[in-house]
Amino acid sequence: MFAVAVSLAVLAVMVVILLLVEVRQYRTGRRMISRRRFVLRLVAGLLMLVLLAAVFVGVFVLKLTAARADPTLFMGFWSGCLIVALALVSVMMADMREVGDRLTERQHEIWRDMARFIADRGRVKDGEDADPGPQGRPRSGPRSDDEE
Repeated sequence: MFAVAVSLAVLAVMVVILLLVEVRQYRTGRRMISRRRFVLRLVAGLLMLVLLAAVFVGVFVLKLTAARADPTLFMGFWSGCLIVALALVSVMMADMREVGDRLTERQHEIWRDMARFIADRGRVKDGEDADPGPQGRPRSGPRSDDEE
């Protein structure tokens, strides 16, 4: 049982470290994630900590390893843990959906940029664009200060 207690403590410390890293990366802007994904990840981390703490309390403090002594407390406590675990899974699924939506959005941007690039190259070959930009590329959109 000592190994289980140490495992739960190590997992809790790991979750706290990961949460702190996530907060630090979001604040410094190193990771470009939306506020919604950031909140979902914080909620998932907190639910994970609650679940780890509940398992620790249930096993080591309340000694709820068997339903013999008090079946109502046993069923109520572990049902609550199950509800927290299901909430954690649903938050993780929402985060995965956000990641998938962002991936799809980035793929659309890549294809749109590629189509624009090919269209601009086609105009240059046909001689439509008499004023190529720097490095022989046609200008698309307004000029920036460093291009002049």
